[in-house]
Amino acid sequence: MNTSRAADKVGIKLLLLTVLVTVAVFAWTSSQYKTDNTHRDTWVDSTGNLHVLGITLQETTLRQAESLLQSRSDTALYIYPREHPSAGMTLEAFFPAIADHSKVILLLDTDTDLLHDIETRATRPHLYPNKVARMNLSPQDHKLAQQLTVRELTLIPSVSLNRKNIEARFGKANREETLPDGGLKLLFADLQLEAVLAEDKVTRLHFSNPAKH
Repeated sequence: MNTSRAADKVGIKLLLLTVLVTVAVFAWTSSQYKTDNTHRDTWVDSTGNLHVLGITLQETTLRQAESLLQSRSDTALYIYPREHPSAGMTLEAFFPAIADHSKVILLLDTDTDLLHDIETRATRPHLYPNKVARMNLSPQDHKLAQQLTVRELTLIPSVSLNRKNIEARFGKANREETLPDGGLKLLFADLQLEAVLAEDKVTRLHFSNPAKH
């Protein structure tokens, strides 16, 4: 009898978990991708700037983004090796969990000279196994970063998504590419969105300004 009750409890928990995941995916995909720009959460304005998660690329500052996302960011200088797709030096703000528990990475708009100035005041680099180096900013540059605008945005959703979910929200992909690791990259040209899906990795949605490409 006890074994039967335990099995029933496990079954109920699994059912509840399935329902919760289904509801989360539905909520994510049903965020009205409408033709009226005032009601869409991802759209391009007349100047060619993309609006996503309330952030306007090339206009919204990091300080404003933190207010919009209702979360503090962890900002650092990153140096990517030559063989990396993002080779070079970047200034990035990482949000470990916004309201729906998704993760967000903002690439801040800086020029090469400013990046090198920031590097001179940053901490010694911490090298990750993938050869990417991270340098923590000085207090002075933390304040500076708050005033910089967002150039690109990467969203790592808190729920598992597939191609059907993503196209339900953003429309049909213009191009697709099978990646060396077996993953799939989808390009949505109107939004300059690259969606990367892989069974053994998290989904990443990368947004940049169509007008800048």
